[in-house]
Amino acid sequence: MNKDHYNLWNKITFRTVNYRKNFDLINENESFISEYSGLISEIRLSDNLPPVIVGEYGYSVWNIEFALKFGSDITTLLKHYKAENIYNELLDLVTEEKINVFNYKKIILIHNLVVHPKYRKLFITEEFVESIYREYSDDNVAIIALVMPIQYNEIDNEYFYKHNKVKIHNSFINQDDYTIIKASDYYSLDDLLEKTDVETNEYKLYALAAKCGFNRIDESHLFLFKPEKITNRINEKLKYTKSIKV
Repeated sequence: MNKDHYNLWNKITFRTVNYRKNFDLINENESFISEYSGLISEIRLSDNLPPVIVGEYGYSVWNIEFALKFGSDITTLLKHYKAENIYNELLDLVTEEKINVFNYKKIILIHNLVVHPKYRKLFITEEFVESIYREYSDDNVAIIALVMPIQYNEIDNEYFYKHNKVKIHNSFINQDDYTIIKASDYYSLDDLLEKTDVETNEYKLYALAAKCGFNRIDESHLFLFKPEKITNRINEKLKYTKSIKV
C-alpha cells in the first residue's frame, strides 16, 4: 500500500439502503431479515466533478437472537430461500452441523460485490469488508460471504445482465445530465464470463477472500470472517494518518 492508495481510500464512500418489514409478506418469520443494497463511490470534490461509481454490493442481516426470542424456526426460514446459492449452501452447512448459526446474535450474509475494472487492483474489496466490519463488529456476530464467480451464480448473473443499470452523472450542478449504462457493460462482466476455467476463477476469488480475513467453511462457497487482518489494516491506516499530521 502506498500514498496513492491512501489518497484514493480517503475519497471512497459507501451509501447503503436498508429494506425492512415489520410484517411477514411471503414467508413466515421473514420480518426478522433486513436486506441491504449499496453503492461504492469515489468523491471528486477537488476536481469539481460528481462522484464516480466504483462498485455495488448486497447483503442481508438475520437477527437470530430476536427471531428466537419470538420462537421463530430459522431452519425452515432458510429452506424458503434455498433457491439462492448463499442460503442453499448455508442450509447444507447447518444441516451437516458444519456451522451453528444459533451461536450468534446476528448473521451478516454478503451476497455480492462487483467493482469497476479500473478499481479492481486498488484494494476496494478490502475497503468494503472493513466498512462491514466497522458497522457490525461484535464477537456474537458472524459475517459470512458467498465467494462465487458471477458466471456461476444464476441470480446475480441475470440481475446484472438483464435488470441492473448504472446511472452516471455528468455534471455536479445539473442533476438531469446523466447517462444510463447497462451494469454488465459498466463493470465489464463479459471479460469475466470469457474466463471459463472454473478452478482458476475460484482460486483468484478465494485468494482475495483470504486477504480480507475470510476462511472457507468446509468445501462450500461460503467464507466466515475473522477480524485480525482487517483490524491490522485499520491500525496501519491510523498510523499513516498520524504520520502525515506530524
